Amino acid sequence: MIIFLRLISIVLLCVIGYFCYTIKQPQVIVLAFSGFIAGILFVLSYVLDIARKLKAYKRELEKNSISSDESDSKVKVLESKIEVLEKALKNAIENK
Repeated sequence: MIIFLRLISIVLLCVIGYFCYTIKQPQVIVLAFSGFIAGILFVLSYVLDIARKLKAYKRELEKNSISSDESDSKVKVLESKIEVLEKALKNAIENK
């Protein structure tokens, strides 16, 4: 869609330029208006591109956050298992 908006803005400028060239009269208002619209479309394409990249970046951050949370929980589980095993070993040594 972004490339489509950029192409539309370029085609719009070319069509208006050709129209003004064939009439041989400077159509300042039409040219200014078409330039304004083409500029809006061109800038809109960049804004949409940045918004898409931002959304992808947020998803990546969220994915990394979930991964780190899972890692933290795995570490806690392993630590608790180690504590249980240490207590079991101490009890086994004391009972001998």
